[in-house]
This record gives sequence, C-alpha cells and structure tokens, in this order.
Amino acid sequence: MSLNKQMIIFIASMLIILLLGTFGLHLSHTKNFLQNQLSSHAQDTATSLGLSLSSISDPSDLSSMETMVNAIFDRGYYAHITLKDMDNAPLYHRENTQEMAQVPNWFINNITLIAPSAEAVIQSGWMPTGTLTVTSHTGYAYAELWKTATNLLLWFFIAAVIAILVVIYALKILLKPLKDIEKQAEAIVKKEYLLQDNLPNTIEFRQVVGAMNAMVHKLKTIFERDANSAERLQKLAYQDSVTQLSNRQHFEMLVDTLLDPNDENVPGMMGVIRVHELKEFNEQFGYLIGDALMKSLARTMQTQWANNNSLFARLNGSELIAVLPGKRSGQIEAAALAMSQEFSQLLKNMSAEGASTSISVAYLDYRPGEQRGSLLGNLDFAINQANQLGKNQSFYYNRNAQIDPQDEHNALHSWESRLTDAFEQKRFLLFQQGAYDQAFGLHYKELFVRLQDFDGTTRSASYFMPAVEQLHKTAHIDKLVVQLALQHLSTHGDSSTLSINLSKALLTDSVLKSWLITTLNQAGSAARMLSFEMPERLVTEDKALAWPFLQELSRLNVPFGLDNFGSHLTNMRYLQDLRPNYVKLDAAFSKVVETDEQTRSYILSLCELADRLEITVIAMAIENAAQQKAFAELGVTYFQGYLYGAPAALV
Repeated sequence: MSLNKQMIIFIASMLIILLLGTFGLHLSHTKNFLQNQLSSHAQDTATSLGLSLSSISDPSDLSSMETMVNAIFDRGYYAHITLKDMDNAPLYHRENTQEMAQVPNWFINNITLIAPSAEAVIQSGWMPTGTLTVTSHTGYAYAELWKTATNLLLWFFIAAVIAILVVIYALKILLKPLKDIEKQAEAIVKKEYLLQDNLPNTIEFRQVVGAMNAMVHKLKTIFERDANSAERLQKLAYQDSVTQLSNRQHFEMLVDTLLDPNDENVPGMMGVIRVHELKEFNEQFGYLIGDALMKSLARTMQTQWANNNSLFARLNGSELIAVLPGKRSGQIEAAALAMSQEFSQLLKNMSAEGASTSISVAYLDYRPGEQRGSLLGNLDFAINQANQLGKNQSFYYNRNAQIDPQDEHNALHSWESRLTDAFEQKRFLLFQQGAYDQAFGLHYKELFVRLQDFDGTTRSASYFMPAVEQLHKTAHIDKLVVQLALQHLSTHGDSSTLSINLSKALLTDSVLKSWLITTLNQAGSAARMLSFEMPERLVTEDKALAWPFLQELSRLNVPFGLDNFGSHLTNMRYLQDLRPNYVKLDAAFSKVVETDEQTRSYILSLCELADRLEITVIAMAIENAAQQKAFAELGVTYFQGYLYGAPAALV
C-alpha cells in the first residue's frame, strides 16, 4: 500500500474517532439536559397542580379536581398523574400509554432515561387532604434525543466527507515532491539524468531533492566525461588534426571493410586530390596558411563529393582521398572538374595567387574484392596522368575503357526489367546471420536480402543493390524485407528476433514510412520480434529525419540499433538521448583490434559508455577466436561474423 493511502487511512481514522467522541460527548450532554428537564418538569407540574387543587373550597369535590388534573395531563407530556387521599387510597389516576413509534427500540434500549416523579401535598386550609404524584413521560426526551443524534450524525458525516476530501487533496499537494523524487530515482535506474528545477517548500523534501539533484549532476558529469574521453580517443586515433578528416589509419581500416567481398558492400568511386609544391607554399606563406589551404580543400572536397556513406581522409601531408560507395564516374565528373578549376580562386581568396602551387584530381571505379594497395597504386598513376595534363586538371582513370556508355545505359534499362520481374515473381529471398554470446547463445538474426536470378542463381545484395539505388527502389526493398520477415514469423513460429536494416530512402518516403508504422501497429506481438538498424552516420547527420521514426519505434516497444557504430567521427553524448537497444561496432575495428592499442582503448571507452546506458554492444565481422577474445576483453558481449557461420537461408 502506498504511503499516500496509508496516511489517508490513518488521518481518516483519527478524524472519525474524533467525530465519534464529539458525537458521544454531545449526546451525553443532551441526555443529561433532558433528564434534568424531565425532573424539573415533573416537579413544577406537581407543585403548580397541587396548589391549584388546594384552592378548591370543597375537598370532596372530586369532579373539579379531575377537571383540573385532566387539563394539566392533556396539555403536558406525562407518564401518569395520580391523586391519592391521606390514606394513600387512589382518588384519581391518568396514565399515558402512548408508544414512541418515531424512535427505534434499539436506541431506547441502549440509552436509558429515567422517568422522574414529583409529589405535592394538597391542603384545605392547614389541613392536608391528599397527595399528588406527577411522573414525566420519557417519550418526548427520547424523541428529542433521537432527533439530536440523527442531526449530529448527518452533520458529522458531511464534515467527515469534506475533511477526508481536503486531506486527500492536501496530501496530494504535500507528497507531490515525493512522487517527483520517485520519478527521479526511476530515471536514474534507467540511466536518465533528470533534474528537479523546482525545489519543494517542505524542508525535509527540499533536502532530499537537493541530494538527488547533486547525485544526478554527478552521474551526468561522469557520463559526459566518459563521452568526451571517447571522443578524444577517437580523434587521437583516427582524425587528422588539420583537416578534421579521417587520418590514414582510419582510412585504411574503413576502406578495407568497404573492399571486403564477404560484406554486403557495393562498388563505387575513389578520388584523390594531390597538392603540388605544398612545401614551397608553406615556406613562402607559412605553415598556418598551408594548413588553411589543406583545410579549405578538404571542405571543398566534402561539399563537391557529398554522398551517403562516403569516406574522406587525408592520406599524407599533400593528398586527400574520398571513397564514394554507389557512385559512378558520370556522377562525380563535374565536381572533380569544378574542384580543379576553382583552386586558383581558392589561392586568390587566401591572397596567395602568386604561388606556384597547383592540384591534380584523379578518380577511378572500385569494386569489393579489390586490394587497397592496388587501388592506391592505380590512383597514383591517375594523379600523374592528371598532372601531365597541366596545372589544376582532373583525370578519370577508366579501367574498363572497353565498356561503351551506351552499354551501361542498356544494362541499367535491363536491370529495371529484371528487378520488376523479380518483384512480380517474388524471387527475393531472406538470408540471416546470427549474433551470439560467448556461450554460443543466439541473440538475434540479422536479415540479408538475396535475389534469385532468372537462371536460379542466388545473388547477394552487392550484385543488385547498385542498380536498385540508381533506379530509386531502395525503399521498396526495405518494405519487401519487412513483409517477408513478418510472413516468416507468422508461418514458421520463429522465436528469434529478426533484425532489419533500414535505408535513408524509406525515411524520406512518407508513404512507406507511414505504411511501416501502421504495419507494426497491426502486427501486435510479432512486431516485438523485429528490430531495426540504421547506420550511426544517418542517425547523427540526419537527426530530424531519423530520430522521430526511432522514437516512434520505442513507443511501439520495437527495439532498434545503430550499425557501423564508432567509425563516424562524432561525440557519443547523443546516446543518452536516443537510447538505442544495441550498437554494432564498425567491422573495421575487427581488423585491428588485436594489434592497435589506440583502437583497443577507444573500443574500451565505447563499451564503458554503452554499459552505463545499458546498451548492448555487438562486435561485427568476427572471423577467428582471437578477434572474439580481444573484443570480449574490452567488454563486448555479443559477436557476429563468419566465425559463427556465413549468412544462410532463413528457414
């Protein structure tokens, strides 16, 4: 029972006892008053009637006496009036036998009123001729006492109800700070840092709230310190201090993951900007101006080649590199030309138009499965070709020069037809790969979509997703995966959580987004068997787009997680507000977790941060026991990768 109810019951009990005591005391006083009134009434009547009877000149005139006695008896409320002679023989007697119908018997039986009698001597001159006895009737007193009791009970009942309502309202006001303290304590348990700005007036509550606020402030400070520490370690390990882009180590980690043929990666473009004679520029204008030049070039590159899931890095002092998954040469050609042509204006803006410094821009296609070293070698060749074209030139190294652009257009048209047929013929399949704990306990199954081609060959997403993205059908693939997952849950009775990756395309399609929310609402318990994932970069860079949807998932009790977690250069404080159910470390960490101490320190800080918020951390791309052990030592509890098996058909 709550403290509020206990206090209400206690106060109400005390109030009722007080009212009952007051009632009993008041009833007792009324009873004594009426008892005295009965005695006085009998005595007064006996005295006055006795004098009246004594005034009769003939003591034997009994009829006159009866008339006077009757007159008094009929006017008053008496039990009886008896007239006797001096020998105690009755001369006349009147008695009231009327029942007290308006007063319940239980009331009469429990409250005793004594009918008092009074006597008076009747005289004729100095000679006593008889005695008069008058006894009051208690009926009137009982009636008055019953009326008083019922009125008191009614008023006390009304007073008690009003008092209890006032007590309930007063306790609600007085104990509101306690309720707020309870909410604050619950928020602390959930790792939410809730501060009470309005301190209660009650001194004891104010002291408790002050202590709670101090504790919350301390916990919040510790969390922010950990978040800042993680950010500092991240920048120290992976960020170039001048351009704020990824450094070479970060680039190599991430690009190796993008080139991994085992992952669901798509081909794209890779471009490099090389600054010639940067050393001479620094000597002529100073290193601060040289750093400003590289910083401006980095911003220009990020603007011109902006792309989802892109990677920008500084390879060395004079080279910047960009990796643009899903892009084709025709989509970045104009931007490359613009960057090379605008470099002169950039120098002019820095008052360095007289410098001999120039840039070369080169780019080429890449595909998963290629080696990083080979690609960088080809980019070096392409940069030299651009340099041979002259200052501030761009060059596209087309390693598939034999492919006619018209053939590419035809291929895209063919893909549209193939995808349409695949949708109509329902030739998309679901594959899954599980995430496990160290005891090989299944945590969830991540779903992958596969295309069963017209010849029966099962194709991975990297085969058809480039065409899907170019034809703007990514959101339709997301919808299809959700439909297939719900169908699987309804037909197979799978008790495992199925994790689905969502794209930005679905979030920007208001119709499909509404469809998904409605579908999850209608799915009931099956919706809780699904979880949804988004890249960390999408969640942090498109907050207005992603957060409302994720918060709607939370409202529906549908779990969600962040993919590629930790590789995006950002502060992790957002985790406290977003509160994902789990995060999946970027697969790039798996390649260096055993050897790179800075990466280990960074992952350790991420795990500690997630642990404070009770967020599950999952390591990805685990291919051997050594990697699993290294992650486990840092606090990771779940693992996913080829160590546990390749993606297999969802059955």
